[in-house]
Amino acid sequence: MPPPAGAFSRELAGLEHAMRLSDDEAPFNAVTVLRLEGKLPAASTLRTALDALQRRHPLLQTRILTAGKKYFFHFDAAGPIPLEVCEWPGPEGWIEAAQDELHRPFDLAAGPLLRCRYLLGQSSGDLIITFHHTIVDGASAVHLFGELLSFCEGRAPGDAGETAEEGRLPALALFPSEFTGLRLAWAKAAFMGRQMADEVGFRRRSRGARKPPIAATCRCRLLPIRFSATLTAALIQASRRHVITLNAILGAGMMAAVQRRLYPSPRVPLRHITFADLRPRLRREVPESMLGCFITMFRYTIMVERDGDFWALAQDIQDSTLRGARLGERYLNHAMAPAMFKMLFGLKAFRMGATTLSYFGPVHLSTSYRSFEVTGLHAFAANFTTGPEYSALVRLFRGELWWDIMYLDTDMDAAGAQQIAREMQAILEEATC
Repeated sequence: MPPPAGAFSRELAGLEHAMRLSDDEAPFNAVTVLRLEGKLPAASTLRTALDALQRRHPLLQTRILTAGKKYFFHFDAAGPIPLEVCEWPGPEGWIEAAQDELHRPFDLAAGPLLRCRYLLGQSSGDLIITFHHTIVDGASAVHLFGELLSFCEGRAPGDAGETAEEGRLPALALFPSEFTGLRLAWAKAAFMGRQMADEVGFRRRSRGARKPPIAATCRCRLLPIRFSATLTAALIQASRRHVITLNAILGAGMMAAVQRRLYPSPRVPLRHITFADLRPRLRREVPESMLGCFITMFRYTIMVERDGDFWALAQDIQDSTLRGARLGERYLNHAMAPAMFKMLFGLKAFRMGATTLSYFGPVHLSTSYRSFEVTGLHAFAANFTTGPEYSALVRLFRGELWWDIMYLDTDMDAAGAQQIAREMQAILEEATC
């Protein structure tokens, strides 16, 4: 049925559409955790802050409706943001709660597309904020946390005028002129040709190599780790010395570790996915204060050798990303995500990749508030049976690299995931020596 009249509606497009398609397989949730210490906000204070936040942001007043094969954001003041208050289960209890949140679907047709679970203790607590991924990306989520915490301590977070147009336009509508209309259609055709050639080459070079399983169902499992300030500083210095991005360096460490632990072949092609921020690359820059999913991905095949040179691998990853950027693949992958997801879910013949890395750099979030402090920040995006085998969201926070690793229980157990993490850290430590 078409969206009801009387309120603004607009069609989901690009990666938003793909994320909604995923809900038919598994909820495409983004789960974030703010770890707090001190004199924590009361539940009633948080309730008031959430209400103020919802009034400020149109996408927090939104639901998703279906009309045939299309999906629409419908802005008509959905109900209040759900808030569940629970007793704090201890320092590690948030992990199980966050895992549960990844698998709890939203009632998309009812909205809203955000909910909170507050694990509240005497002087420690965890605020678990779950979004449907269509309405948020890393940049806007961090800005939203700053607004919420400001409301919790009784401060208004500033002018809300720039959120008035929030959600009105998808990223697809703001692509540069060379990726619109017929030019976008021609670019898509060329991109499909390159993808088909890559697939043929990948299959040829993968003969005899391990093929990752595709299970009927799965559960996401979480493994948060941190790199010390010493190792973090050494990696940043190595990035500058070798003129290779930290994103490529971390991706190389992850790919090398996965190859060593999961793939017996001494030399094997692996698919790697890295996510990137589209906001500064659009025809009109979208401020971080405006919610929305303005991200994209690069997906490429890299030959990984067990005894290969680490810095050559990192350079290959960087070169592949730069080559894809020159060909406009940040826009093409976003635009063609629905077709990719339909193929993934329809065929169930291959996995998206072996590894996925999302590194968004330093977190610009105040950690000190009037009566409490933010001591930790975690984030996870849901996965599914045809998704990557080993993935991580990484950020620079409080002088350290915080890794939020995700794996599927049908791919490995906790000990296997920890072995890959330890291998990855050892590879990166050795590379900085």
